[in-house]
Amino acid sequence: PAGSVISFEHTPDEIRQAVKLKLDAERALLDAVAAEPTPTFANVVARINHMDDEHESEYLTSYLLAELSPDAKDKLVVERMMRGYHSSGISLPKTKQEQLSSIDKRLTELIAAFSNNVNSDHTTLFLTKTELAGVPSDFFDGKHVVKTSGSTKYVVPITRHQTAIVLRFATLESTRRAVHIASSTRCPKNIPLLQEAVKLRLQRANLLGFSSHAHFTLEDLMAKRPETVQNMLEDLQEQLTPQAKRELAQLRYLKHADAEAAGVPFTGLYDWDLDFYMRVAVEHKHRVKSTEVKQYFAYPHVIGRIFTAFEDLLGLRIAKVDRPSVWHPSVDLYEIWDAKSAEFLGHCYVDLFQRAGKFTGAATFQLRSGFDRADGTREYPAVALVTNFALLPPLPNKPVLLGHASVKTLLHELGHVFHNILSQCKWTMFHGTRVPRDAVELPSQTLESLAWNPNFLRRIAMHYQTGEPIPDELVMGLGAARDEFAGVSLLHKVFRAAYDIAIYSSSDGNLDVGKLYTEMERSIELANTDNVNTHGLSTVRHFMRGYDSRYYAYLWGQALTADMLATRFAGTNIDSPQVWAEYRNIILKPGGSRDIMAQLVEFLGRKPNSKALLKSVGL
Repeated sequence: PAGSVISFEHTPDEIRQAVKLKLDAERALLDAVAAEPTPTFANVVARINHMDDEHESEYLTSYLLAELSPDAKDKLVVERMMRGYHSSGISLPKTKQEQLSSIDKRLTELIAAFSNNVNSDHTTLFLTKTELAGVPSDFFDGKHVVKTSGSTKYVVPITRHQTAIVLRFATLESTRRAVHIASSTRCPKNIPLLQEAVKLRLQRANLLGFSSHAHFTLEDLMAKRPETVQNMLEDLQEQLTPQAKRELAQLRYLKHADAEAAGVPFTGLYDWDLDFYMRVAVEHKHRVKSTEVKQYFAYPHVIGRIFTAFEDLLGLRIAKVDRPSVWHPSVDLYEIWDAKSAEFLGHCYVDLFQRAGKFTGAATFQLRSGFDRADGTREYPAVALVTNFALLPPLPNKPVLLGHASVKTLLHELGHVFHNILSQCKWTMFHGTRVPRDAVELPSQTLESLAWNPNFLRRIAMHYQTGEPIPDELVMGLGAARDEFAGVSLLHKVFRAAYDIAIYSSSDGNLDVGKLYTEMERSIELANTDNVNTHGLSTVRHFMRGYDSRYYAYLWGQALTADMLATRFAGTNIDSPQVWAEYRNIILKPGGSRDIMAQLVEFLGRKPNSKALLKSVGL
């Protein structure tokens, strides 16, 4: 394999010893730097950053295994370091530094516990085939069965992937209700963990001179202040609510008609009905059946065709590595090269399938950043694309059919992958996705949007049995269906972002995170759980780590993406290597080493706006 390949064959004791040696080396270097009689960029800033660059991969790899005269840029390094030191409380009196250290230690414990609770949750339902009527036949592949009271029941783990399938296809409302409630009441012990984290983050912000955690985290982002985010969300809520109500009325009509045809009382439209009737409405209006569409997205063929498409668009060569060192036999490793220069760019691990104890969502983990070493050589990035598409790796002679929603997720994560692999920065602190959090979803949502683009779909979709390309009527139907029920979909994001900014912009911390979640879910998202006390917040990792006070980044990124698509990728430009080369060089290559607004202005030819997003949903 090309480049320096990460080893996953170390024992836990070897990892612990390596971490100890790294920490000892870091302490020694920091002591030496502190003793420098004549500090300069070279003997302080550069030495610290070269050490961080060299040690970063060990930390990031361990994290994955746990889950599974200065130029302008050098001046930016100093500014970023100084902000980091300020955030760590270096200028505070010793007693307050100790308080901050204690808070940080406890937050680390809370974050780990929250994530471990989600990963180790084994909530399960036992359902008969009759109760699972309407669910696609491949859902039952690899399912364990039990015999109870003379009935054969399937063991259905309540994971995000499994829950989504049942909620979209199960014709019995009682089944959808049971699955939704089971999914929305998992991990109750995470609620007090989030409650404590909210209070600790407020205390931490106050120690640093900020009135709230949101004021602290947003200071260096595009939004700058929580009031900006709150105003944006309130404006979106006001515009989207009438449309969402119309969409819900349409779904209510469909359920009422079903109840009338079955001769049963109509009791109302509930949260567990939404995915089912949205699918029914889309299939009826656009003649697009999910079970038919998924036959054109079979693993592993779809992975290869997607990579081939991006080889053409981004000017790459992507090669699968034989017999790589990986953490599980189902994981694949790919090398990524520049097609024109033949320069090696980085490694991408692909881990798609569910298994016990694995991280349960979909994410891209950065294992190693690219950076320039002190000796002038370069280290290359490595990332892991992790999803949970199926219970098992594909069976012999029976490929896994991913479905359109899974392809959308895959493309989203590939946006993060290419952001990390194609970034070329001097220092790790600017590498790849280390951009302002409210800009980090821009590349992922740009690639996600290709899941509805007719030209791109024709590149990647072929029937898993016949090899025939996806028919034009399905392609056009998928494209036309993209913005159906956009009001409901966007209002869900508005709700989560509004809740997130509400708990972290509090200036006194006197709020009940569980109660507030339920209240805002009902008032903003118009949720109806038939008065069942659910608590979906207890499995949303974003509120706990990484997106705390920054969940709005998904909406912000969606607006920026819509603007770029309408301005630069419209029509045949979606297939233009020249436009994609500009995207690669202007948006991806700098990582976080440039001002993101300057990058957008250069790529768009003007300042970005939200007009394209609002227009796409009929506003």
